[in-house]
This record gives sequence, C-alpha cells and structure tokens, in this order.
Amino acid sequence: MKCPKCGCELTEGHLYCDNCGEEIRIVPDFEPEIEREMNETLATLFVELAEETIPELSKEGTQDAGTGLPEEKTGETAPERSEEKPEEAGDGEKSEERNGKKKKKGKKKGRQGWIIAAIFLFLAAVGAAGAWGNYSYRRMYSVEYQIEQAEEAAALKRYAQAISWLEKAYELEPENKEILFRIADYYDIQGQYDMVLSTLEGVIQEPDSYRGTEVERAYLKIIEIYREQEDYQAINDLLRACDREDIVTEFQQFLAKPPEFSYEGGRYQEVLPLKLSANTSGKIYYTLDGTRPNKSSQVYTAPIFLEIGSYIVTAYFVNDYGMESDVVSNTYHIELQAPPAPEVSEDSGDYREPRMIEVAVPEDCTVYYTSDESEPTIDSSRYTAAISMPLGRSVYKFIAVSPEGAVSEITERTYNLELHTDVTVDMAVANVIQALMKADVLLDENGKLRGMSGRNVYKYNAVVRIEGSGDYYVIYEYYEDAAGGQSKTERMYGVNIQDGAACRITYDAEGKIVLLDIS
Repeated sequence: MKCPKCGCELTEGHLYCDNCGEEIRIVPDFEPEIEREMNETLATLFVELAEETIPELSKEGTQDAGTGLPEEKTGETAPERSEEKPEEAGDGEKSEERNGKKKKKGKKKGRQGWIIAAIFLFLAAVGAAGAWGNYSYRRMYSVEYQIEQAEEAAALKRYAQAISWLEKAYELEPENKEILFRIADYYDIQGQYDMVLSTLEGVIQEPDSYRGTEVERAYLKIIEIYREQEDYQAINDLLRACDREDIVTEFQQFLAKPPEFSYEGGRYQEVLPLKLSANTSGKIYYTLDGTRPNKSSQVYTAPIFLEIGSYIVTAYFVNDYGMESDVVSNTYHIELQAPPAPEVSEDSGDYREPRMIEVAVPEDCTVYYTSDESEPTIDSSRYTAAISMPLGRSVYKFIAVSPEGAVSEITERTYNLELHTDVTVDMAVANVIQALMKADVLLDENGKLRGMSGRNVYKYNAVVRIEGSGDYYVIYEYYEDAAGGQSKTERMYGVNIQDGAACRITYDAEGKIVLLDIS
C-alpha cells in the first residue's frame, strides 16, 4: 500500500507515512453531509414500509372501541340470523376458508414484526451514526484532540506526524499562537532550522497580531539559530528592521549602528573637541576630507579637535562580529581669530656657548612645545620658564592656544650647540659620582647606597650659564629600585664645563641658582 500524499511505500501496521507523516485513514473520515443522507434514507425506508403495511391493516375494518370487534358498515342493517343450516356443500370448502383467514392473519403479524425490527434497526443506525459523528467531529474539529495526538507522536519521536497534527490544530484555532512555537520546537529538534525560521517569521513580521512576550520569544529563537550558524549579518539585518527598542537593546552587541557625533554639523566660533560614539564595542573609522573611510582609515580613539577651517567628517562603525554600519558624515566650519604665533628669543643657528630659550607668550594664551621635531598640540609640554639650549642639534616647535581653543601657526627653531671644552658629558656624570663617593653618599661607582636595595643613577639634562660662575652641565639624580623602575629625586648637581669641578645646585628664596659644595 502506498501513501496517498507522497506515494512512498507504507510500512505494514503503521498508521502514518514514515516519509511525510500523513495519517493513513483505513476508515473514511466522518462527514456531516454523509450522516444527513444516511438519516434521510433510513427515514424514507421506514415511511415506505409503514405506508405499505398500514393499508393492509385498514382493509379489515376498524374495531369497535368497546368490543374490539369490527364495526358494521354505515347505513346497512345487519342481516337476520337464519336458522336454516347452510347447504352441505361442504365442510371442505369451509375449512379452506378458515385456513385462508388464518394465513392472512399470520402474514399481518409477520409484517408487524418486521416493521418493529426495522424501527429498532433505524434507531440503532441513527445512534451509531451519531456516535461515529461525535468521534469524527472530535477527531476533525477538536484542537485538544489534535494536540494530544501531536504529543503522543512526539513522545515516540515521530516529529513529522506531530507537526502534521499541530498544523491541523492551528488551522482550527489560528489565534492559539502557542501551537506555532510547538511546531517550531519540533522542527528545531529535527535540525530543520529553515522551517523554524519560516514558522516564526510571521510572528515578527506582524507583531501587532501577537502578544509582546510572543514576539520577544520569536526573536530570541531566531537569533539563537543565527548565532549557532554564526550568521551575524542576518542578526544585524534582523535587528535593524526591528522596532522593539527593548529587543534591539538586549542584542545590540550584534548590531552595527552608524556612529553618533557629539556636535551637529554647522558653523562654530570655537574649536570643537568632536567625539564619535558607537552603540557597542568595535572600531570607528573616519576621514576629515570627505572621502569614504575604510579599514585602512584613521581609527577613532580620542576626541578630534577641529580648529580653524572646514572639515567633512565621514565615519562608519565595525562591531566585534565584523558587521559594518552605514557611512555617516557631517560638515563643520570653524571660524576663529587665531592668536599670533609665539616669539622665541633665540634664532635658529650654531652656538658655541649655552643659551636660554625664552618665549613671549601672547596675551591670554598658553604656549605648548616639542623638541623632537613632532607637531605640538595641547597635549605637548607646556612652556612655563626659559629652556636651556641642549648640546648638539635640536629642533623646537611652539604654538599659542587661545582660551576659545584657537591655535596659532607654529614657530620653529633649530639649534646646534657645540662647546669648546675638554670636559664631556660622560666625564661630568663620572665627576659627580666620584664626589658623592668621597662624601660617603655612594658606596661604589654603580651608585649603591648604604642600607638600600636600589641605587642612584645620574643623567645629563642641560648646560646653563650661571651668572658670575660660568657655564655648567646640569646633572639630575634618579633612584632606581630593584625592579629597574626610576624616579627623579629633588637633588641636582652641576659640573663646570671648563675644569670639571662638581657641586650641588639649589635655589634661594628669590629663585636664583646657588652652587654648594658636595660634602
């Protein structure tokens, strides 16, 4: 025997197709129309039998209500009884007449019994039809029955049959959304993830037709499947189309929203510390000239300071799962009166004696500088006092920044200081160490200290001219702990560049340099 739905050969004794789950109906399903026709046929048969039988009974005449004997015909007089004996024509004829009457009475009684039997048969048939109708109705139109059958099939791991029963139940009661989730669960158990997604798509596509918890449950299940498949793009697309803010927030780590700008585009009379933010962890790539950014562009790590000029800031976000947001852009015009560039006392050039580099700071401004040829910013060293010109070649760059954040042009100076002396920097450092050993401050040339696990380290800082005393190397003292970490102490030492004599440098109450003997 083959399945009427898919045509596959059926296993003997099975009530369901092992391939498609179709139920094999040995007895046709009951239909209300068939029941009605059965009832009408039986009723018609009953009437015909009654009509056929009752006229036979009426031919015998009606019986008297009192005596039970047949009544005489109306308008006729009963004949007088004759005392004459009937002709002896025969006792045989009379006997035959009596036997004929008995046979007629026998036939009447037979028909009556048959009618009674037919009535009982009719009633039994109607009862059986009603019982079958009730069973068939329950089977075809009871949601509870369909669900019970689905649960029994699922308990036997016949999930295709269980799904078939649930689909019938859902047709009967489409408002019962729990049935959909049961169907999805059975598909999930079988690993038919496409069918799970197809089953639950209706829930998220028509959220107004479902309760909030049902919608959330559908999203949870769909996202769980996509996560197992590592299809993060599908999750990203799903969340971008979702208008449930609570769901988007719960799974925002999978969503790549465009970066948000801390300032709207427009014209400003101040420097803007523009901040870019994303909805979750990842990287923001940006450009300032309007070109489309990519993964080779600048990565946002700190506020972007937009100074005087025009900027087209274009950015996009890539989350930790590699999902990319849309590209967004804002245009900014910064219109400020820039302060004048700082004025530096010493011009660029070669020098044979130490000089102090002094800067004239513009009114209400702050000056920042670098000495390694890099571009100065507000994060660079702040100028607070004259700077000692270092030995050898050096490049200084200075900027002035107004209170509004406007930045001046850069003032750049290049120096090359060479001293005419036989005392080198290394000699100066060694002279300081020898003087401290003589004073019993250090135990050896490595800077070892009495009772300390660490040691002292001495480094050249600058060369300065001390009024009335000559030119000196300035040596700073550092303490190095056992782990190698160094911290600057408050002590400074000076070494005369001509004779190499070491001394200690300190300051008086007026801030002037004072030289002290090391002892």
